[in-house]
This record gives sequence, structure tokens and C-alpha cells, in this order.
Amino acid sequence: MYIKFPILLMLFVLTTLFSPSFSQASFCAKKTHVFYGNGMFNNHRNLTDSVGRLEDLLRSKGDLPKEEWVFDVSYNHDEKIFSLFQVFRQRQGESVSTFWRWMSGLWLAPEWFQDKALDMAARVDQAQAARDADLRSHIQRYKALLMEGNRVLVVGHSQGNLYANSAYTNLAYDENNLPMDAFGIVAVATPSGQVAGGGPYITRGDDLVINSVRIFYPGTLDGNITNSNTSSDWKNHSFIDAYLDGDQSGPMIINSALSTANGLAWPEPELGSGPISVTLTWGNEPDVDLHVFEPDGSHVYYANKLGTSGSLDYDDVTSRGPEHYYVVDCESVAVGTYRVGLNYYRGSNPETAYVQIQAGEVIRNYLTTLGQEEGSAGDANPEGVADIEVAEGADGGYTFTVKQL
Repeated sequence: MYIKFPILLMLFVLTTLFSPSFSQASFCAKKTHVFYGNGMFNNHRNLTDSVGRLEDLLRSKGDLPKEEWVFDVSYNHDEKIFSLFQVFRQRQGESVSTFWRWMSGLWLAPEWFQDKALDMAARVDQAQAARDADLRSHIQRYKALLMEGNRVLVVGHSQGNLYANSAYTNLAYDENNLPMDAFGIVAVATPSGQVAGGGPYITRGDDLVINSVRIFYPGTLDGNITNSNTSSDWKNHSFIDAYLDGDQSGPMIINSALSTANGLAWPEPELGSGPISVTLTWGNEPDVDLHVFEPDGSHVYYANKLGTSGSLDYDDVTSRGPEHYYVVDCESVAVGTYRVGLNYYRGSNPETAYVQIQAGEVIRNYLTTLGQEEGSAGDANPEGVADIEVAEGADGGYTFTVKQL
């Protein structure tokens, strides 16, 4: 008999795109997902304005089909003045990781040393993700999209580029061998000394914020663009006023984003995609299991992978995940409640599980701390994470509500 420790369930929101219903075809095809990665001191209004303006300019310039291109946000929560300390920590972590990757490339070093250096770099990247809930959400979202066969482009601004770089390195060294030729970054006003993956960057020579960063970190990428028009932002750093509205920097951002996105490969799907999907990842303990109870009572998990409307198409028993459930096709959505739960099946230490739920255009992220393994005894009564409530929409589609348990 197992004694269960108290469960700490914390909800943090990556983003929610507010729409009451969806087109039944829109979640059944591979897409190009463009994420805006925000910098420090951004409130939700700035965030909405920035991604909206970016989308308008890209759709207009590239004549992008609405159903094939999706615009989203990789949100970095505004931690006020503490964001400055966070940037310092991220730059320090990036420097350590870069050092070990450089060490792994020394051609005179023996192979065992190169492997150990790469392992050290990966550990630095993973440690940064483990202590930053926002970064962990970004990584999980990108990973699921890539494994579902989508292309991913991140347009980062300021601190958002440190998040994008760290996400890239985590994904590149993921044990699932993710298709990194389907993931790209365009860096705007980056405080970093690199763009992970070798993507383009746009930094004004008179950006006072980045010029200040360069004093402390001389390796920060140099300015490479000068605008003729005057910005309403005296620091020449804001995403819209200083960059998108710039007569030189604006077109450079849009052209770079379109060129980078269109140059990405289309990966072969490893996970199914549909109007509802649930992705579970965790740490180094051997096995955490994803459980979904469908509206008709069907219990989908490792011992019963096919439900009435959805299936568990990826089951991991060796640590980290993912485990993945999705509704098979748009016609299989059932009205009612889908309950998402977890069972800490096997492990010797407390574990942290990350669950991402996508229901229509709603995305929710949950972090759950699990105390002790439950084994098969926990299968019948997994720890509840959230309910996905599905109702019929007025236009013949569906409306989705995700509620934390």
C-alpha cells in the first residue's frame, strides 16, 4: 500500500488565444507556428499589441494563408526589477553552456572528453529549464509541435532571445532527436552573443539598452541596422516603436522572419495532432503515466491506449517523456468532460511533472509535484490535473473550457 504525499498543483499560463470556437479543419493539418518571445517589463497589453502587429505585417507582406500559419506568444512573465537579475543569471548560464560546447569541439581532445563536455553543456541547459517555469513551458510547447510535424519560428525581442536560445539548446540535445531543421529563431534587440541555430538578428546601433548590456558582456552581438526615422522610445529598444516601426529595422525583421520560416523543413510527425491534445513530460525518474477519462467514461492510459474519441500515441517508461494523448480527428470530438490525470508509476524520489493541454485555441500549462511512486495501484485513481469541458458552438464547431482541479 502506498501513502501519497500532498500534491502541489500550480497553474501558469503560457498564453490563451481567445476564441469561442474553431473551424473543424483548422486543427487537422500541419502548420507553421510563429511565436513572439517578449522581453522584460511587458504587460499583457504590450504583449497583445506586439504579437498582433507582427502578425499583421507578416500576413500582409507574405500573403500567408490564415489556416496554415498560427501566431502565438512564448510568454516571459514580468518579474519587475527581478527580471534584471534573471537576465544576469541567463547570460551567465548561457556563457557556461557555450564554454562547454566550445570545449567539446576541440579536435585534439579525445572522444570521451568531447562527449563529457557536451553532457556538461546539456546539464547546464536542463538546470536552467528546471528552475524557470516559463522556459519549461516554451520547451514543452515547441517539442510537442515539432513532434506533431509542425514548423516553429520564434521572433524574440530582448530577453525573449535568451529564452529562445536556451529552448533551442534544450531541444537540440533532447533524447528524442528532434528535427531542429524545423525550428528557427529571428532575434530582435538581442542581449546575447549568439542566435542559436545560426538565425538572423536585428539590433539597432543606437539601442541604449543593448549598448548598456554590451558594457558588461562585450561579446553581445553588435548593432547592425540604423533607422532614418525617429522612434518615440528614447531608449530605441521597444519592439513596436523602435523596431517594427523603423524604416530600416521593420522591413528587415519582416523579411528575415518570412525567409527563415519558409526555409524551415517539414518534419515527419511522431505524435498525432487534433482539436484536443495533452502532453506530459517530467524529470529523471523512470515513469510517470498520463491518464485521460473521456466523456463516455473510457479510460485511456498505457494499458488501454485507444479510447472512443482519442488515443495515447506516445508512452515513455525511461524518464522525461513525452507521453501524449490526442483526439484522433476533428469528427471524433465528444461533447462533455475530458479529465486529465497523472500516476507516478515508478521512481525513488519526488518528481515534477509538466502537463500542457491544448483544446481548440486554448492552451494551459500545469506543474505538479509528485511525492512517491504509486505503481499499478494508482492507475484506478490517478491524481487529477484538469478538466477539459467541451460544448457545442453556435457555428457548428465546439467551445472549450479548461479548468484546474
